[in-house]
Amino acid sequence: VRMGALDMAIGGLLGSNMFDAAIVAIDDIFYLPGPILRDVSVAHAFSALSAIMMSGIFIVVMVYRPSRRVLGTVGWASIFLAVIFVVNSVVLFMYGD
Repeated sequence: VRMGALDMAIGGLLGSNMFDAAIVAIDDIFYLPGPILRDVSVAHAFSALSAIMMSGIFIVVMVYRPSRRVLGTVGWASIFLAVIFVVNSVVLFMYGD
């Protein structure tokens, strides 16, 4: 991002998320006891949902570029991302295996 290559940073972030989803799909093929998502804990499912929501917010912000700021410095999307992160961390701490 310092070099001005914001597109590369966005591509790296979203590409990494898509690669992780592909790995889960491949693992599901070789997981013999049944569907792999059947054995996922609630904490891990919540983490996946949090990652999807955060990626969605990030994409919307990159497409629409909101100009309104909270307290003159931070955008609404940054606050939403921070809240989702904190809630996810608390859920993992409380319900993680």
